[in-house]
Amino acid sequence: MTKLTPLKSNVMFQFLESTGGGKGRFHGTTKSGIIILPNADQQKKHKWGKVLAAGPDAAVKEGDYILVESLMWMEGTKVNGVAMWKTDDSKILVVTDDLDSCQSQ
Repeated sequence: MTKLTPLKSNVMFQFLESTGGGKGRFHGTTKSGIIILPNADQQKKHKWGKVLAAGPDAAVKEGDYILVESLMWMEGTKVNGVAMWKTDDSKILVVTDDLDSCQSQ
């Protein structure tokens, strides 16, 4: 896999399935293809993710699980078919190394 090194305090992460954003999708689709957008309350929820790469000034490290402040991320890139999202470590509310603590949210 290609090694990424974000600059400064940038963090590349992947959303966890348990928070509804494992593939970066935050909406549902019916069998007939109708897209169901999330309501405003769903959009305001913080999302858990797993850090894939972190810049040298970031307060997190690769493999950490992070709770990212709602809507404080942007689509980053795809590397080897893996969608990555970008945030700044100042938008991270919680850091843990325990996946079980993320699943209970």
